[in-house]
Order: sequence, then C-alpha cells, then structure tokens
Amino acid sequence: MAFGSELPALELFIDKTSKLENSGFVNKIRQEFTLDINIDLSRTDVLEVRSIRPNQENIDAFILTFRFFIQDNEAISIRKLQKFFDSNFVTNEEKTKFNAIRKSLNDFLSENSNLIFKEENISNSLLMDTFIYGGLSHATKGKKEKFDLWMSRDDAQEFFWHKFSIIIFTVLQAIQSIRDMLLIVIERNKNA
Repeated sequence: MAFGSELPALELFIDKTSKLENSGFVNKIRQEFTLDINIDLSRTDVLEVRSIRPNQENIDAFILTFRFFIQDNEAISIRKLQKFFDSNFVTNEEKTKFNAIRKSLNDFLSENSNLIFKEENISNSLLMDTFIYGGLSHATKGKKEKFDLWMSRDDAQEFFWHKFSIIIFTVLQAIQSIRDMLLIVIERNKNA
C-alpha cells in the first residue's frame, strides 16, 4: 500500500471533521446547552422540563456528515481507519494512541446512558443508533418504533434529546483527536 493511495481518505476525514466542528450543532452546544427540570408538587403537571439545544435543522445537518465516521461502508469510518493505523505509515506511539481512543470510545458507547424506558436500561450506543437509524436518517423498522415510543412521552423527550446531543458531541471529540493525529502522520509521510 502506497501512502498516496491512502491520502484521499485521510484528507476526507480531516475535511469532514472540520465540517462538523463548524456546524450549527457544535456552535449551539458551545454557546448555550442546558436542561432545566422544575418539580412543583402544588401543580397538577408537577414536572416541567426546559431544554436549550440545537434545533432540528442543525442536528439533521450534523448527522448527515457524522455518519461518515460511524458507518462501516464509508472509507473514513473509525473502524476502517484501524487498517491504516496498523500500517507502517504510523509510529507505534500513534498506533497505541489510536487504539486507546477507539477503546475509550467503544467503552463510552457501551456504558449505560442513565436513561431507563419501560424497564430497559439504554446504553449510549443504543440511544445513538436509535436516534440516527430510527429517527433522523434511516427508518429501520425496529429502531423507528423504539424512537417513536421514546418521543411519545412529552415528559421524556428532552431527556433523550439532551443525552443524544451529549453522546454525539463526545464521539466528535474522539474524531477530533484522530484528526489531530492524522495531520501529523500526513505531514511526516508527505515529506518522506
């Protein structure tokens, strides 16, 4: 494998990361992102949830690009980058760092989201997949049904949207770390 043949995918990874960083979604998260809960037992509607989060258009646009990094049919998916990081173009230290980022990300996605719906403990991965493939991009039947069920509860919707936003922002941070490594690897190998 020649470095030149790998370069287009690496540059695409960098370009798509920049697109995510400059998105309306990220700008809203950085400016103002809150979830306020007010419980007033003197009212019939005791629970009031107020959320400030990116709007639907910002989320939809972000997910369109975000999927490049999580779908294995894409050349720049994090899983597919493993092959590049196993190559001789990267140092042992870079391989170790990439593997640590990937492990940390997979561990995070496997963690419990602290959301339970109808006695189901929802992992970060399940929540992310259900939102992306059940509500935002594809409409996989089982995931669409689950997404619609979660959204059917007005008192729960904002909890789910808030946690989803935190999850994808956390994944973005891993993507940014990988991008930073790729910039160094590209510079070193272009000059070799």
